Amino acid sequence: MYLFLNLKMEEEFNSLNKASWKPKFVSEFSMGSLDFERYNEWLRHCEKWSALINSTDIPNLEMIQNYFAGLNVLWKSWRPIVSVPKTIEQIDKSIENTRKLKRLWEDNLKSGLPHTKAKIREIVDKLDAIHTKLMEIKQLVGLGIVIKRNLDTKQKIRAGMRGGGYNDLPEP
Repeated sequence: MYLFLNLKMEEEFNSLNKASWKPKFVSEFSMGSLDFERYNEWLRHCEKWSALINSTDIPNLEMIQNYFAGLNVLWKSWRPIVSVPKTIEQIDKSIENTRKLKRLWEDNLKSGLPHTKAKIREIVDKLDAIHTKLMEIKQLVGLGIVIKRNLDTKQKIRAGMRGGGYNDLPEP
């Protein structure tokens, strides 16, 4: 009996790799809309903390931690859809450098050492730069205002003869 079940499971597993395989159940809902809702929540979170931090002379550590957490979550969500290795590397490096500065502040606070105004402003500037870059990426990957490819006359004629194909593609 065990051998039979094992062979049946192996047969089902191998059938998953066939082109004709279809799942028995299909969801009526797409994760896409739920992802956009999550992105919207985190974007609001980041905008709130950005406004609070940038309207304060010297923000406190909790404000910085909240802002950093929001930007970090957004980046982790969007990183797989960014196709420019140089940009990925740049933001990864910025987040890592900012994380080190934040941890230094956290360690200083635990040790009772003061953290300088200049270091706090450096963290704020780095977070603001990361936020700005993420908002640029949001537009480029199509998570913001709907964008459409601007075709020249030759491309419009070609698209008309082929029955479309260019209409809803974002700019590369």
